[in-house]
Amino acid sequence: MQIQQLRYLVAAAEHGSFRAAAQHLFVSQSSLSVAIGDLERECGTTAFSRTTRGITLTSEGVELVSYARQVLEQVDLMERRYARDRVRETRLCVSSQHYYFVVEAFGDFVDAHGGEGACDFSLRETYTNQVIKDVQDSRSDLGVIYLSNYNDRVIRRVLEAGDLRFMSLFVAQPHVFVSAHNPLAERDSIAPEELTGLFRYVQEQGIQSSSYFAEEPLATIPNARRITVGDNGTLARLLARGEGYTIATGVFPENEGLVSVPLETDEVMNVGYIAHADRGPNPLQDEFLGFLMRRIMDYSGTVEPSSLVFDRLRQADPPAGDGR
Repeated sequence: MQIQQLRYLVAAAEHGSFRAAAQHLFVSQSSLSVAIGDLERECGTTAFSRTTRGITLTSEGVELVSYARQVLEQVDLMERRYARDRVRETRLCVSSQHYYFVVEAFGDFVDAHGGEGACDFSLRETYTNQVIKDVQDSRSDLGVIYLSNYNDRVIRRVLEAGDLRFMSLFVAQPHVFVSAHNPLAERDSIAPEELTGLFRYVQEQGIQSSSYFAEEPLATIPNARRITVGDNGTLARLLARGEGYTIATGVFPENEGLVSVPLETDEVMNVGYIAHADRGPNPLQDEFLGFLMRRIMDYSGTVEPSSLVFDRLRQADPPAGDGR
């Protein structure tokens, strides 16, 4: 098995045809096809169903491509880390569920390094399970997710299996986000049963989706009208013009044509960051966490910052006269 074969396999899966994959990789179609065929025989599986119309991944192929991507990600990390004659660069990668305060903090971090030399900063908004996997595989330095009464036990078990730790940043009461023109926008609070029958907007969670990995709490509220999106920009635009809703922390940018209304529930959203249990934050990670915590304090009227946030900011900005 060769790394090149894995690259050919993933490219074919992503482009949907051997011809397009070959053109993308600047190799001949026959070479790519033969390499993938050799890989299939070596693995004892059929990755693609081949017809006159093209190729489609088999169920075994989906699994094989998933493993190939993992191997290639690790190879790329090693090449970047140990390549000869490399220019040493400042690097930070953060994976996160879709939170505006994370984007704001990441922007603050990038601004603080605007005048420096080589750097590689990455903010990866992705599925809940992928956030965890990114940190576990060291593709990302930190991840940002939430725990709830409903998913806490399951998510913590996954984190423990990956030797990861969760550090709480704030706790929020779930809020319902609706268009400013929606009658529910005038309410002081909303009961969960009032949401039944409305369009529910949710963030995509990929093939490993389950209610425990849903980005929105109370995923078990009955609904037959679901709209799945992949980013907050799309979500905001669709919500502002429609009758649907989503459930989130209550932190959302102003002037988006949306209104947040507290949800009548005992459920909570405990938002925090995840990292390797046996590693402390390096200076760049620590710097980003500082920006993150300051952004959280901007919303302290809506969310309840954790003691970790208060202690960190107190050390960074000691009261006048305490001698530090």
